Amino acid sequence: AEETTVVETVSGTIESAEEQPEQAEDSVCLFGPATQMEDGRLSIDSQADQGYQGEVILNVSQESTYVLDAVSGLPIELSDIKDGDTIYAYIGPAMTMSLPPMTNADVIFANIPADAKVPDYVEVKSMITDASTSKSVLTALGGTEYTLADDCNIFPYLTRNIVTLDDLTQGRKCVVWADDENSASKIMVFAE
Repeated sequence: AEETTVVETVSGTIESAEEQPEQAEDSVCLFGPATQMEDGRLSIDSQADQGYQGEVILNVSQESTYVLDAVSGLPIELSDIKDGDTIYAYIGPAMTMSLPPMTNADVIFANIPADAKVPDYVEVKSMITDASTSKSVLTALGGTEYTLADDCNIFPYLTRNIVTLDDLTQGRKCVVWADDENSASKIMVFAE
């Protein structure tokens, strides 16, 4: 049987079948000094090179926002963030058009040591281990590749569950501590 290809001409705008393009799902990182506000909000004076610069109001939800220590990955209280402390906030793609704009924070890193590289909050796109070299590479949804150090510590967020490379499946969210060469020393995996 011969295969035939049918080509249809479509007029008007073609909308993607996906709800959002892949890039938009990757959260945006803002960083800068924070100021406490009432109602569980933080104001951040964003110094980010990409994305938004200037004041942004971060909505912090006890149910859906992780407020984490940048060194240990353990949760800290929002009240532990002092006015003027530098924080890194991963926000969703949506932001209000108000001035200052408001957005929901997914993850906030605080207690950042002066000389430390802040960990990255990423969604796993793929995790590949090269059989011949035993090197493992985690590729984030945004395209960043992390080579896992031989002694890379993979641990769960707040549970005693055992997590391994096999748990770094597509769509899984995690925090990656890596050096400037993107060599990961530890990865904290969130429950699905």
